[in-house]
Amino acid sequence: MTRVKIGVQYTPAPGQGVKETVRAAAEIESMGYCCFSVPDHLTRPHQGLAVAVPDPFVLLARLAADTRAIGLGTMTVLDALRLPVQTLRGAVTLQQISGGRFELGIGAGWQQADLDALSPDVRSAPVRINSLEDTLTLLRQAWPTGTPARDDPRAAPARILAGGTTRPSVIVAAGTSRMLQVAARFADTVALTVPTRPRLAGITPTATSVAAQIAAVRGARPAQMPAPGFHLQIRDLSTNPPNDPDSDWWTVGGSPGQIADALRRRADAGVDYLSVCTEDLHLLEWLASHVLPQYEE
Repeated sequence: MTRVKIGVQYTPAPGQGVKETVRAAAEIESMGYCCFSVPDHLTRPHQGLAVAVPDPFVLLARLAADTRAIGLGTMTVLDALRLPVQTLRGAVTLQQISGGRFELGIGAGWQQADLDALSPDVRSAPVRINSLEDTLTLLRQAWPTGTPARDDPRAAPARILAGGTTRPSVIVAAGTSRMLQVAARFADTVALTVPTRPRLAGITPTATSVAAQIAAVRGARPAQMPAPGFHLQIRDLSTNPPNDPDSDWWTVGGSPGQIADALRRRADAGVDYLSVCTEDLHLLEWLASHVLPQYEE
């Protein structure tokens, strides 16, 4: 069975002060979770209104000073909001000030409110995916392995920016066939998701769809690269077991034993990284104290 890391994806509540977010990160660290990640959406819906979401690079910089061991990540950076060199510079800075704990989760974006904020010429999916590939190429040039087959004028400045800094883990969010191919070429870990249109229609990942995505990435992975990891979100966690536990792999529920079994099914499929999407510290404490010990037996 694949060993699964379990982290937390945390979105600060509207109006939540940074000190409260710092306290939450410290508590989550004390519970033993591997990573505290934050999103890069510009807004989120709240009580029928759109409210602002903090910039992840700025927020994580503060959290780096108030945590000691937990990983700090973006889940996920909307690539088109920044120039490639800005993303590289932010990643290098966070890796430095966190002592090597930063995880760069990045993707082409899907939330319409985010896409509406982009220039019209970069809103289309093909353009955004091309932009993401450009950023991932620059990141690779900043931390080259061996002699690159092809270089460009940005490589030397990128290496200067990254000089002396260990490379952060790169997690690429992917749902479509093209994005899975991009992730196969660049990612340390592939964050499996549902393509945008089905996702907006309420479609969720299933045991079957996750297995197919994992197979697609493995098949497209260049032979000289190490095997990738696979990430999945847990978006709904409750005491009620789902009718069909394999029909929605964003959801787990039931008794601690049933939830532990659900985590094992994901591990058996090849998923080695889960992020629990919640700001409920009581729920996270229950999971850490009642479920995870059973899963680790």
